[in-house]
Amino acid sequence: MGCSGRLLGPVGGRRASLLLTMILFFTYFFYCLPGPCEPLPPALLLPPPATLPDGAAPTAAGDSGPALGGGSRRFPQAIIVGVKKGGTRALLEFLRVHPGVRAVGAEPHFFDRCYEKGLRWYRSLMPRTLEGQITMEKTPSYFVTKEAPRRIYNMSRDTKLIVVVRNPVTRAISDYTQ
Repeated sequence: MGCSGRLLGPVGGRRASLLLTMILFFTYFFYCLPGPCEPLPPALLLPPPATLPDGAAPTAAGDSGPALGGGSRRFPQAIIVGVKKGGTRALLEFLRVHPGVRAVGAEPHFFDRCYEKGLRWYRSLMPRTLEGQITMEKTPSYFVTKEAPRRIYNMSRDTKLIVVVRNPVTRAISDYTQ
């Protein structure tokens, strides 16, 4: 038995080997496959300000006037909906990797539970985005809320819905086991 076998044991050696393999694959997929990246513009590297300026009212285009401190809050151009345990969170996290996509952290549940708070409140939840960036949000329960499609359409006719579905048997098993 080699040195690593004495220190980690047979199970620990396999785990260390698996961890090293995962790190190598991660490095390969994220750094080698996409090719060389262009440097990000400085405005994308700055953290967005936390609040919407007072007196900024929502408009149909979603622009809050002058871009203060790195962009403006806009209504989402795309909303991810789907079934519970269908992979909506995974999809959002994969899309967030792209510097041109900004997304709300938590599910806002605006179109199903908080609609009475108004569009101004909803837009205040959105991240600040620069021209050319896409604002997104994810709330899977819009998929089963009768009023949600009409409310989204009334907010903006250009908003795209990304619907995530899954095999119902594997979804039910996943929901049951977690």
